[in-house]
Amino acid sequence: MTARIFRDWWSVPAAVVIIALICSGAWMLTHGLTDEQSTAGSQADVQLEEPPSETDVEAMQIEALDGEFQIPSVGLDTGLETMSEVNGAINPPGLRNGYVVRNHGTPDHPERGTTYVAIHSVQGAELPGNTLIDVDAGEPTVEKGESITLQDRDYTVTDSYTVPKTDISGDDRVWADEPGRLVILTCLQRSSGRSADNVVIEAIADRR
Repeated sequence: MTARIFRDWWSVPAAVVIIALICSGAWMLTHGLTDEQSTAGSQADVQLEEPPSETDVEAMQIEALDGEFQIPSVGLDTGLETMSEVNGAINPPGLRNGYVVRNHGTPDHPERGTTYVAIHSVQGAELPGNTLIDVDAGEPTVEKGESITLQDRDYTVTDSYTVPKTDISGDDRVWADEPGRLVILTCLQRSSGRSADNVVIEAIADRR
């Protein structure tokens, strides 16, 4: 991992507010997009309803990571960056990449604890994060037993479920710090209106 924040990851309170994975009802605009957002292929005009401010993006200390983020069963294959939670929110500034959250869990030593990855989904868009959700069924597309690759590690999915946005900050299932655990967070979009739930995908590292 690259840039560092010098504090013990496990001392960070679990009650983080995931306001950032609120990408419901996006607007088709280009104003205010980051470089990573504006290169979103056919979805280049999508903008988050609540994009982070320039000050927040600077505080996130966004840096590129080597390796890929892949879930073959749903066709997800995208890049990775690292970011910090800022002001109690995990709000990735870009729309296509997965973001490893450096100040939750133990991302520098994934064998010791949980690694958290946030990725945006957007209502009506065809973006990497949208492959993780089934809007009509109102549930995740990723199922138990499926494979995930994050950088140089392979994981097997152990669970996937939804959590109301109002409850996720206090959900002990989500914020448990356990060796070799991976947690992926995105929004469960609806056909209309704001997203009310987060999708949580849990996985465990395969033995090497």
